[in-house]
Amino acid sequence: MSALARDAIDLLGGPLGHRIRVCAGPGCQLLFVDASRPGTRRWCSMERCGNLAKVRTHRTGRAGE
Repeated sequence: MSALARDAIDLLGGPLGHRIRVCAGPGCQLLFVDASRPGTRRWCSMERCGNLAKVRTHRTGRAGE
């Protein structure tokens, strides 16, 4: 447990601390380090929340046709 706490302190206080984000997926509260070049990543992963959000947006857009 102490190793986990030490790693968390190193991450939060380190050079990537400002890149820690909460996933924007509804109901998902995972934290991730945004290592993308522009720093605009929104989801914990494309396979999990990103794909679901894109499918939801696509279906909503097509519902009005």
